[in-house]
Amino acid sequence: MILGHMSYDVIGAQILQTGIPASKANLIATTEVSIASLAESIMLGVAILANDSRHFGFLAMLSLLSVVGAAYLFCKWLMNATDAQRSLLSLILSFESS
Repeated sequence: MILGHMSYDVIGAQILQTGIPASKANLIATTEVSIASLAESIMLGVAILANDSRHFGFLAMLSLLSVVGAAYLFCKWLMNATDAQRSLLSLILSFESS
């Protein structure tokens, strides 16, 4: 699990360093941290409200819907990607396969 998390961080950093113009990098990094903090706050609120084991099914379904939603957004983004984004993605995929 730690290896997957580290790989995600490395790929995210590579995208920020190579795929984003320098003039927008600070704005995008700040936005990313803000959205991550908001998501953590929401997850904490859900954990506080549904802290009983009887709510496990609801939490599992919420988790599944989050993963499906993220996959849908990524696929939608990938279908409308620019040439620069496609070349960046192919670079990342070739980096992981080697």
